Amino acid sequence: LRDVTIPAQNPPASLDLPLAYRGYCGADVLGDVKGKLVICHATRRAGLPSDEQRRTALQQAGAAGILAIADPGFTIEPPRWPSAYARSISIATGSAPAAPRTSGFVSMTLRDGALSIIVSGGGQDAGALIADGSAGRPLPSFDVADRLHATFTTARQSLRSPNVVGMLPGTDPALQDQAIVLSAHLDGYGYGTPVDGDSLYNGTLDDAAYVALIVRALERRQAKGFRRPIIVAVFTGEEKGLLGSRYFVEHLPVPRSRIAANINLDQLRPLFPLELLTVHALDDTNLGDDARAVATAMGIQVQNDPEPVRGLLRRSDHWAFLQAGIPAVNFVFGYRPGTESERIYRQWYREGYHTPKDDLAQKLDWKAAADFNRFYYGLVERVATQDTAPAWKAGSTLRR
Repeated sequence: LRDVTIPAQNPPASLDLPLAYRGYCGADVLGDVKGKLVICHATRRAGLPSDEQRRTALQQAGAAGILAIADPGFTIEPPRWPSAYARSISIATGSAPAAPRTSGFVSMTLRDGALSIIVSGGGQDAGALIADGSAGRPLPSFDVADRLHATFTTARQSLRSPNVVGMLPGTDPALQDQAIVLSAHLDGYGYGTPVDGDSLYNGTLDDAAYVALIVRALERRQAKGFRRPIIVAVFTGEEKGLLGSRYFVEHLPVPRSRIAANINLDQLRPLFPLELLTVHALDDTNLGDDARAVATAMGIQVQNDPEPVRGLLRRSDHWAFLQAGIPAVNFVFGYRPGTESERIYRQWYREGYHTPKDDLAQKLDWKAAADFNRFYYGLVERVATQDTAPAWKAGSTLRR
């Protein structure tokens, strides 16, 4: 966990492989990598190979695996180390754990500062390679004198972690087959690697505050209710691959035909004024129109995701609903490039995201938090009470 991570699910029992460095690992620079573990910069820049392209090129060239350097140059969301995702979790199937894998393509991740250990004594400047790779500049190709010798001991543990699900019945008998799912996730990291002496990963903005917001939204309407039924779904396992929401969608509490939409809360950082709101799937369903109408009335502009390279659309629980063909939305506090809001946002991802500093002592913009809460109350009321049901738009690229 200090220098290298490897997926914990069914890893090889041991490795003894020659090493090769191939820059960005485009197919045109690989040369002879058959049977080798290839070191590649996992750089995410236009014009350079993507993760999928690197992997495909290496597999087609007969490489034994990839040792991908976590890219410190991806400043919009810097890599975390030790990796919070180093432990793999999957939903139990009832079958016995698989035996350790003895062959096949190996995927590993390397901390950028550890490259110097691998290339030491070979006449290469690891610091220069990291700097050039992070900036997208040309990189050399060379074989490494040393081999990688490794053995793996895998510990497996069975855990239970429930979703929390409830329902507020609708008040209009004609709309009982159009339930709206309000979701957020309750999982975090608990105690982990200390940062400045603090080892408790509180997860205030990821996602405890928004579990609380759903509770508050229902408290406000408990007596009056909504025309459509409301299903509250507070998911576990979001941080480990949307496990709770995927399970929920596969084991719905009502028939699939009676689920009309999902409004998800995650990725929200009230650290600066709420003047611009990113809406995931904004143009794919009429939920986007509802979000735009409520936001506009409050003087808030909306936009599509300006940073799709981060994959935020697929990284929270609304994605499980979209994949199942259910209209869904999720939100991110937006900012204009080069503004103080952007500076604050970037700093939070460097220092607060998935760290113990995401707690109630951090500097929050309480007015922005209250503004979003009012937006959310208005959106839920609109979607759950208006005559028009949530629906997909013609031509949506997400519709299934």
